[in-house]
Amino acid sequence: MIAGGMIALALVAFGVFVLPFAFTTPPPIITRFVATRGFSPGSDEGRARATVAIRLSEPANVSLTIKNPATGTVVARLADGHDVVRARTLAVTWDGRRPDGQQVADGAYAIDLEARAGEKKFSKSRRIVVDTVAPGPRVTVTSTPTGCQVGVRAPDEPATVIFAVPAAGIESAPRPIGAKGSAGWAWNGRDERGRPVLPGIQVVDITVRDERGNTASQGRTCWVGHLAARAVPGRPSNGDAVGVALTGGGDPRVTLSLRQRLGSPGGRADAPVLGDWITTDVTGPASTTRITIPSGTRPADVWLLASTGPDAQALIGFGAGG
Repeated sequence: MIAGGMIALALVAFGVFVLPFAFTTPPPIITRFVATRGFSPGSDEGRARATVAIRLSEPANVSLTIKNPATGTVVARLADGHDVVRARTLAVTWDGRRPDGQQVADGAYAIDLEARAGEKKFSKSRRIVVDTVAPGPRVTVTSTPTGCQVGVRAPDEPATVIFAVPAAGIESAPRPIGAKGSAGWAWNGRDERGRPVLPGIQVVDITVRDERGNTASQGRTCWVGHLAARAVPGRPSNGDAVGVALTGGGDPRVTLSLRQRLGSPGGRADAPVLGDWITTDVTGPASTTRITIPSGTRPADVWLLASTGPDAQALIGFGAGG
């Protein structure tokens, strides 16, 4: 009895092991179904068309439709299911348009796949996003005596950012930013050959590109002077005589100028910063040279420029005074 039971158990175990190999399950009609996750129809660069690709294990009737999942409306038909697909693979593209040529609205759509081969059927769906809106990052640019500090905070989607100073021939490598992430870049005020640029307003270009290929660019101003200085006094009133204290010691000759303040560095590239000269320049030792803010001129409306030579110039704003 015991021997017979052991034999029976052995046969059962053998059957459990062998039967799956003796009676294999045929593969499904579709063995691979992939699609572009998101694209930007009509984009000049990046992903302007969506691609849908499938792999078949046998000839079958294939239907591929794009639907608005909220309404169930079919907005495009990539394969109508009438003709038998005999190729092993099928790849089709969608330009984001309806049959009447109108572009669909931005949003998420469903790619519905149905296949039939005899009595066998297959159905599956993928999600695709149409996005034609360029990203809108938040950008800050801060001037330092010798360059610029740039910060970018990404919108609610991953993106790639490139920083550049075209006038200096400088461009950074693309940097990825996660959704709501940030990236920073520091420029040392030198050109592509490592030479300091001339003092003045420089424009920093910030280009942000999302995963769909939508691109947004903006230029921001930055002051590069290669000279660190502060006004003395720092909060003057109109009619006051103002000098400068230079960082680094010494008492070099300095030229002081007053210019109309039209804006501040860090703004848009087309926003002016410096206006006309207000008074005649004065030159002398940094420790004793002073320039007078004319009566009736608010210090907040004035830039003080201090120059120790053609390659070193500081742009100084005044605090609130009387």
